Amino acid sequence: MAERQNNRNPEPKAKSRLKCPQCSSQKLWKDGIRYNLNFQAQRWLCRDCGYRFTDPNCNRSETLQRLSRIHTQSLKSDSAIISKRQVCDCLTEASKNLTEVTRQEEASREGTKQPIDVKGKIVEFMWKMQKNGRRLSTVKNYSRVLNALLNSGVNLLDVEEVKAYLASAEIKLSSKKQYTDTLKVFYKTLGIQWQPPEYKGEPEIPFIPTEKELDQFVAAVGKKLGTLLQLLKETGARPGEIQRLTWADIDFERRTVRIKPLKGSLPRILPISLKAIEMLKNLPKKSERIFARVIYGTFDKQRRNAAKKLANPRILQIHFHTFRHWKATMEYHKTKDILYVKQLLGHRNIQNTLIYITIEKALFQHGLEEEFHVRVAQEPEEIKVFLEAGFDYVLQKDGLAFFRKRK
Repeated sequence: MAERQNNRNPEPKAKSRLKCPQCSSQKLWKDGIRYNLNFQAQRWLCRDCGYRFTDPNCNRSETLQRLSRIHTQSLKSDSAIISKRQVCDCLTEASKNLTEVTRQEEASREGTKQPIDVKGKIVEFMWKMQKNGRRLSTVKNYSRVLNALLNSGVNLLDVEEVKAYLASAEIKLSSKKQYTDTLKVFYKTLGIQWQPPEYKGEPEIPFIPTEKELDQFVAAVGKKLGTLLQLLKETGARPGEIQRLTWADIDFERRTVRIKPLKGSLPRILPISLKAIEMLKNLPKKSERIFARVIYGTFDKQRRNAAKKLANPRILQIHFHTFRHWKATMEYHKTKDILYVKQLLGHRNIQNTLIYITIEKALFQHGLEEEFHVRVAQEPEEIKVFLEAGFDYVLQKDGLAFFRKRK
């Protein structure tokens, strides 16, 4: 014990000739002797930064001589082996941590920086976005974009490498714009300066199937997915809005559904058909929400099966959002009222709705005479029959009521 205490006493002489390699402090304590096969060396402890190091002035001539002989001797001889200790290939967790600490100390002495944990920065960024009030769906979308770039082998902290990847990647301009918009927020949060490239999404005309194709698709998939698709078709709501529906949002008496908005849209209450009501009643009520998240994972598989069963490859072009595009196009075609379509979709900016005028003109440029069944009613009973059959009232003239129904 006394010897150990003496070893930890400060040495005035050592202070004058030794400095801590880490912080250059001369406040040093003796920290025991390091024994090796051929020599012993004094260990020192810095009282300022806690760094431990070996006296660089110890005599290691014998060891250096033995190391030089390794180049001329066979390692099979005992004299060529410096130490007879065995090294295990499998490092324990503690030894791995010790190795990492040693590596960091060496890098610190050499003045090099350690690589930053990019995944940790992404998690930190997501948490900050959530604390700042961003929607969970927005935060998840940020995470999806950043992890997609990371999985592509791009160093997200090297802005020039990111710009080079975006310039050469074979992806749509709209996707590049989405990546750039996400990176703007990410870099701003991290305090990284960069000049983002400018990408403008190319306007695209979405695929609009026929109503018959949509109805066949709905009938070909499972009961729960079919109900979700039927609601998308009748309401024109976003897929995320339908997926968030609870049983309390359905008014079975009035046959309406209450839409809770996403992406800054407006809340709506929209009518649904008796068919949709019956499909909802046939679903089990296992939770507060009507549709589970897992339903999205089965969409691609059921779509492929439906396309094969119906022998119609156009089914493969139908996505969840296709139902919204179809509904908006058909409603404008029926009413020619773009403000009504804007209200139906929940758009705050009418610029987002104007595209459906272009789509409608392209799809129905040959006229309407072949697109509808037209019926004329004179008696109240006839009017009732046509309404129950799904015909829409158009106008009344000379005592006759005119109805039409899309083919």
